[in-house]
Amino acid sequence: MLWASVVDAATPEVVADMEDRNETERNKAVIRRFVEEVQNGKNFDVYDELNDPDFVNLSSPPGVPSDRAGGKVFLQAFAQAYPDATFTIDSMIAEGDQVVTKKTMSGTNTGDFAGVPATDRPVTFEYVDIMRVRGGRIVEHWNILDQLGWLTQLGVLPAPSPSDSDIQSK
Repeated sequence: MLWASVVDAATPEVVADMEDRNETERNKAVIRRFVEEVQNGKNFDVYDELNDPDFVNLSSPPGVPSDRAGGKVFLQAFAQAYPDATFTIDSMIAEGDQVVTKKTMSGTNTGDFAGVPATDRPVTFEYVDIMRVRGGRIVEHWNILDQLGWLTQLGVLPAPSPSDSDIQSK
C-alpha cells in the first residue's frame, strides 16, 4: 500500500527516470547473458536470439562482414581457436541504450585464427566492448583491445626489448 501511494504521488519525470533505470538494468542483463551463454557457454543459438537481425559490428576486422552473420562466424572461429577461453566482466557501465564492459579473456590458442597458426600458448588480455541494446537485442558493437599485447603473448610478434623501453621512457 505504501509503495502504491509513493508511485501514485510521483511526478511524470520521476516515473520516466524509474523506467529508464529499469531499461538500463534490462540492457545490462542482456550483455551479462551474452557473455555467460555465448562467449563462455559457446551457445550460438543464444547469439541469434540476442543480436538483432539488423546488428552492425562497427569494429569488424578486415574481411569479416559487419552484420550479424559475420559477428557469429567471427565468434565461432574464435571459440574454435581458444576452446578453453573464459570471459570475465571486470566492470560494466550503462546509460540509456549503451552498455560498456571492460572484460578479461583468458585462454589457450590451440587452433588457427585470423591467419595466425595455433601456438598452444596461453594468453590473457583485457578489452572494452560498447554495445547498443534496443528492445532486448544488441544492435551495435564497438571493440577496443590491445592487439599488440595479444600477439606478443602468442609469440607472433617479439616482446619489446629493453632498448625499446628506454626509448619510450625518454
